[in-house]
Amino acid sequence: MSISGQEMEKLLQEFSENTEGVLGCSIILAKDALMLAEASQKYDSMVIQWLSERILSMAKESLKQLMNDYHLQSVTIEEENHLIFLRPVGTEYYLVFILNKEENRGLIEYNIKRLQEKLSKALGVQ
Repeated sequence: MSISGQEMEKLLQEFSENTEGVLGCSIILAKDALMLAEASQKYDSMVIQWLSERILSMAKESLKQLMNDYHLQSVTIEEENHLIFLRPVGTEYYLVFILNKEENRGLIEYNIKRLQEKLSKALGVQ
């Protein structure tokens, strides 16, 4: 990894400040959902870490049961007023977002894509 936790948190904070509706975001290590950085004042980091591990585990197990060869692209959970997104950064990291559903989803997706690209470059992943 060629980026520090503080630099990752700075990128996450910039994303949160420039994207309406972000209630929390983090980057986790995919293999054990270890949280590397976060930008949230609303959620306990242990809850996000546990939630991320459970969601990733369930998504991967579901795909494994359905098909032999898969590559998880994203996970989205939609609630009446909120969205939870898990998006990959390379194969080792995942971004976790908790969002207010009322905001412009297209703009949120665009900003997430930009953040993924910045982190991919900083982490040296494809």
